[in-house]
Amino acid sequence: MTYHKLTAMGSAICRKLTPFAAAGLMMMSVACEKQLEEDPSSYYAVNTFFKNVNQATMATMGVYDILGEQSTYGFYLSLAYAIDTDIAQVQGNVLNDEKRILAHYGVSPTHPWLRETWRSLYIGIDRANLVIQKIPEMDLYKNGTEDQKKTLDRLLGEAKFLRGLYYFDLVRLWGDVPLKTTPTQSPSEQLQLPRTDREKVYDQIITDLKEAAATVPWNSAKAQDERVSKGAVKGILARVYLYRGGYSLRQDATMKRPENYRQYYDSALTQTKAIIASGEHLLNPSYEQVFRNYCSLKLEPKESMFEVALFNPLGQAANSGVIGTWNSPLCDAASPYGRANSFYVTHPLFQKTFEKNDLRRDVAVATFQIDKNGGVVQLTGTNDAKWAPGKWRRNWQGTAPKDPNNTDINWVLLRYADVLLMQAEAENEVNGPTAVAYNAVNEVRRRAGLPDLTAGLSQTAFFNALVDERAHELCFEGFRKWDLIRWNMLGAKIRATQAALKAYRAAFPYVAGDNFQDNKHELFPIPQRERDENPSLTQNPKY
Repeated sequence: MTYHKLTAMGSAICRKLTPFAAAGLMMMSVACEKQLEEDPSSYYAVNTFFKNVNQATMATMGVYDILGEQSTYGFYLSLAYAIDTDIAQVQGNVLNDEKRILAHYGVSPTHPWLRETWRSLYIGIDRANLVIQKIPEMDLYKNGTEDQKKTLDRLLGEAKFLRGLYYFDLVRLWGDVPLKTTPTQSPSEQLQLPRTDREKVYDQIITDLKEAAATVPWNSAKAQDERVSKGAVKGILARVYLYRGGYSLRQDATMKRPENYRQYYDSALTQTKAIIASGEHLLNPSYEQVFRNYCSLKLEPKESMFEVALFNPLGQAANSGVIGTWNSPLCDAASPYGRANSFYVTHPLFQKTFEKNDLRRDVAVATFQIDKNGGVVQLTGTNDAKWAPGKWRRNWQGTAPKDPNNTDINWVLLRYADVLLMQAEAENEVNGPTAVAYNAVNEVRRRAGLPDLTAGLSQTAFFNALVDERAHELCFEGFRKWDLIRWNMLGAKIRATQAALKAYRAAFPYVAGDNFQDNKHELFPIPQRERDENPSLTQNPKY
């Protein structure tokens, strides 16, 4: 399967299966209903669909397809839900539209984006449930050739990985959520499920990812698609363990971590060690080239371990994203590269935290805008409030836009640099700042042109250094907010950032510290429409 074909195949699946095969946990999405109504003759009944490897592949690609929705990683999960933090925010202080209300901690249970994401993730889960049920029932799975069985096992593993990933996203956003592991069969099925304790949901996530890791292959430099590999599964599993071992907001309105949290750090360490020992993944020698590759749509699986495939041949929103317009330096609409509104911005105090000679700083933070001629114009004085992420800048994209807002730039969910930093964090938590921990973080620092982290740090000092290192290496890639939550630092960091920015310039636009409430905004509210339709769903604290 060639580059970006994954999305094209996946987008067809909604039209190919009967309604209950494509249903979400609560109800069918409106978009899928419309597609199904358009061409009833194209239905494939579930009982006759899973007859060959191609059909099983199509069904699995339909599970992948959810990753590329605007309500998931095309926009909301990648960008909109991941800020405001200590390093980034949505530009503009007022709470006068959906994106600012969401980012500036003014969100309510009626915000429409939340329901879109909730439903999309559960549709993905239901599609995965169908694949996971039906592939083992296939005659080819039981009696086929060795190659057929191997291919079907891979597809089964991919579906389990994606189900685990979608549940992980639900837990990160909402905490305790309904857990369902069988496909929806009919409208009469009981769908009004109560919330399941997140520890049980995490149990299922970890089971799914472990089973996926056993059947999906390692990647290679020859990979030409965005399908998940063994290294990616293990890397996401390591992330899941760190989140499970971290703090999260509970239903009693307190931030807690499990009593056995070190066990999960130890399990994360096991996964990162396996990835590193495999030799399948390496850092790109150039930090800048990593992001030039993304902007030019070039796959590079050695460092970029798992990407969400985003592509639309017409530039329309379906299976496309706003990566490189929403989070790019300002770019004039008349420029050769197209418009970038730069709703996602950083601030000068973060730029100043980079060490001298850190090669990442000028890649990560764009201190300029792009004019109508394609020229770079520095933003000076009070215009430093418009400094933006530079990793997906328009003038690196190289081609004329198909659409003013949408791009085909993939969203990366896992880089090898993150694996190294997760190893350093887990090793420090379990064994202290050993040589293993130093070697991992220093490999990342050397690529950035920096000296090794000073040996002899205490466990706390090493952790604090990692908090900063993750910010500098992974800034604006969708992790900072969730890192701060699992470390129980989000509110404190936001308030400290606001105070520092006001000291820097009294009128500097940053309001998250005024709005953020501890023990509330570490989770989003359960969408009100879902609660209206399902009285079993309780609300998160303080909403």
